[in-house]
Amino acid sequence: MPFLDRALMVAAVWLAFATGTTLQAQAAETRLWTTTFASSGNCRAYARATGPEQFSSSVTGFSWPMPKGSGAEFVDMTILHLNAAAAGRANNQALLARLLTAANSGAYTRLDFGARGGASPSFLTSVMVGTVAHGVSYLREKNAISPSELKTIDGWVRILLRNSGKKASSTDHKASIAAASLAWGAAIGDTRLFRSGMSSLDQVMGKIRSTPRFDTKVRVNTETLPIVLMAAHILRLNGIDYFSKSFGKHNLHDVVAYHAAWVSQTGTKKVKTEAIADSVARSIMRSDGWGAHQAWIPLYLAHFPKAHAAADVRALHDQVKRAHNAPYYGRNMGFYSACYFGMR
Repeated sequence: MPFLDRALMVAAVWLAFATGTTLQAQAAETRLWTTTFASSGNCRAYARATGPEQFSSSVTGFSWPMPKGSGAEFVDMTILHLNAAAAGRANNQALLARLLTAANSGAYTRLDFGARGGASPSFLTSVMVGTVAHGVSYLREKNAISPSELKTIDGWVRILLRNSGKKASSTDHKASIAAASLAWGAAIGDTRLFRSGMSSLDQVMGKIRSTPRFDTKVRVNTETLPIVLMAAHILRLNGIDYFSKSFGKHNLHDVVAYHAAWVSQTGTKKVKTEAIADSVARSIMRSDGWGAHQAWIPLYLAHFPKAHAAADVRALHDQVKRAHNAPYYGRNMGFYSACYFGMR
């Protein structure tokens, strides 16, 4: 995109945020779906068209292995489509059919807090919104979704967004709601929802005012940081440098540097999360997982290869790969970061 055109586009985005007007479909690509950092090889390694399937009306928390038809599997299978899209091999009709089938059937709109699972069903619902948002943003870019089809999916996603806020007490859950609002607002040009997401993210970031961390427990910080970085990535796509925004004494770059050193010091020691009473202690020196992972590394280095925290992040990357040499994929981010951010 020529510099002048890009400058005008960013100015239009800022004007929309200021006035609350809705941007048209052509802006959606820049504001959410992007393949700027993508690695087609990494994407192809985990990509295929699936569905549409029969989806459950209820959603439980994340559990492994993922039950057939569960919300967690829906996220995982939809990401296969997104990876194919990032590699230029998407089946647009199959992706749209998948999303429409889910929307028309009211999939995952009933929260089941009584079932076994790690993260709560409302938390998982917020992750689903982010994944669906990327799919819709991609389809809008390709002019592969009609206004009526978008309206159908939007009605379903609004229910998911409302459900996301139920029993949301943990820091990572609150961050995930903010990221979901940002993602869906960006995907469909809803600037009011976008601003609401940024306001919610500000509240989460208030925790770093005195110390550049979200919690005194390293695993809680591990579970929160990838989601916050995904939200900041969406903001940066819209010309908003949230990474440098100060909260008290610190900004997000400081949080990244602090966390990289903290995880490096923790090593492969197994630690529990505070959010789940009966949680299993796990190593956080991992490249994939639901929440106990460091799959945010490709995202940060894609945006800031020369930032003051980058050396610490690269050192952590080397340490992670010695301990767990799998592709980067943090499921609570709602995206396959090895594909989307081009670093295995």
